[in-house]
Amino acid sequence: MTITLKVENTDIEEQLKAFIQEQKEVTVEALKNFFDSLGTKKKFNYKKKDPLKHMHTITYVDEDDEDLSDVKPYAHVEDSGKYIHDLRRQRNR
Repeated sequence: MTITLKVENTDIEEQLKAFIQEQKEVTVEALKNFFDSLGTKKKFNYKKKDPLKHMHTITYVDEDDEDLSDVKPYAHVEDSGKYIHDLRRQRNR
């Protein structure tokens, strides 16, 4: 994701450059807090969250234990170009 900012105030621009160089990675939340702290004289310091504390394991539950190894989506399509052309023609009606 790319965020483009147009900063016309040179003082704020320099502060923002210094903040980004300190952090190396900047989130939208960090930018919001940085801009909120501009009115105050306090220096804003954003601490990165520890990914190990915020991660969780995704577990999948197979309730029916159905073997789907032989299922092949779109196996009925012989000519993919014609299939897509027909789908687009139906959608654009």
